Amino acid sequence: MEKFSSRFIILLLAFSVGTATASVWFFQTRAENYATQIEPVVKNPNNLPPPSNKTLEMVFVLDTTGSMGGLLEGAKQKIWSIVNDVMQRRERPKVKIGLVAYRDNGDAYVTQITPLSEDLDKVYSILMEFKADGGGDEPENVRRALAEGVEKAGWTRQNSNVAQILFLVGDAPPQNYAQETDVLITTAKAVRQNMIVNTILCGDSASTRQIWQQIALRGEGKFFAIAQDGGVQAITTPFDAKLSELANKLGQTFLAYGGGAGAEGEDFRAKKQTAQVATESKMLSNASTTAQADRALNKAINKDAYAGDLLQSIENETVKLEAVKDDDLPADLKKLPTAERKKEIEKRLADRKKIREEILSLSKQRDAFISEAKKKTGKQDGFDSAVSNALSEQMTRKGIK
Repeated sequence: MEKFSSRFIILLLAFSVGTATASVWFFQTRAENYATQIEPVVKNPNNLPPPSNKTLEMVFVLDTTGSMGGLLEGAKQKIWSIVNDVMQRRERPKVKIGLVAYRDNGDAYVTQITPLSEDLDKVYSILMEFKADGGGDEPENVRRALAEGVEKAGWTRQNSNVAQILFLVGDAPPQNYAQETDVLITTAKAVRQNMIVNTILCGDSASTRQIWQQIALRGEGKFFAIAQDGGVQAITTPFDAKLSELANKLGQTFLAYGGGAGAEGEDFRAKKQTAQVATESKMLSNASTTAQADRALNKAINKDAYAGDLLQSIENETVKLEAVKDDDLPADLKKLPTAERKKEIEKRLADRKKIREEILSLSKQRDAFISEAKKKTGKQDGFDSAVSNALSEQMTRKGIK
């Protein structure tokens, strides 16, 4: 009887252990299968080095009076190229840009502020609207412009992962308005807040040169003197038109989502989609071919190229397709069964990757063409060269490699 009881107990224990092991295996396998089902559709779609958590915040305080037309056109030509150079650094930082356009008291405006934003299309659209007008007497309200660039441009709080760099660009010295803070006091405040202040002088005004040099010295930045017209050399290449076409094609893959159910949600997504179409149309109509080509490269390397885009959110793994509510999806995806929906997203992501790869290939050929052209024309000391020169040293100083 005791033998039988012992055997029975042993068998019972073996059965229990086996059952527990099987249960663990079952639930572990089920969990693994579920995890596989919700795995992001694509990771690092263009095999670029992973981006870091570093960010460059860059504000341009720009004189927009009548004598600054050449500089403004040069900035419109080269701002995408400047951003691309930053984004292709080893740590692939994010870039935010802000603008402060300024003139003088009595002009159509004294300042116009565009707060720092990662939406580079939005910032560039505003830059394209800048026109040179007003002024007349030499001094301008630089005091207010610089103060608002430091205090009202939307800088983030001090952070070791963020480099904050300001460029004051103009050809005239400050008016000595008593009600406005002196530029050197404002510059000292900027440095206390961990910003760097650079100055770029357009033309040869001796009085502007003196105060611009003082601001750059106080701002722990650099002073540059460039031609009155900005000194920008925009080199047209055989690849520009095709790159512009590809950028437009890439923009057409944009997929608005969010907003919720009903007519309100549909209206939200429709407005987002319409805004993207309008942006692409504006770029094609108003931006130069060289700027469009540089923008195309940016859309291929910038992981935050499109604000509010479902495909981008999936690529960046900030959203999983399975987690998006049906009510937040565009109508053509909402009506598809889950498996078909996933296939459709995979197809669109593959199309987007192919366009990006073509942009990268053509951009490489374009860079080689431009490099050869520059060898013939010699060294350039324009707006873009000045900004890139400053950024190269100052971003390293601020810990962005």
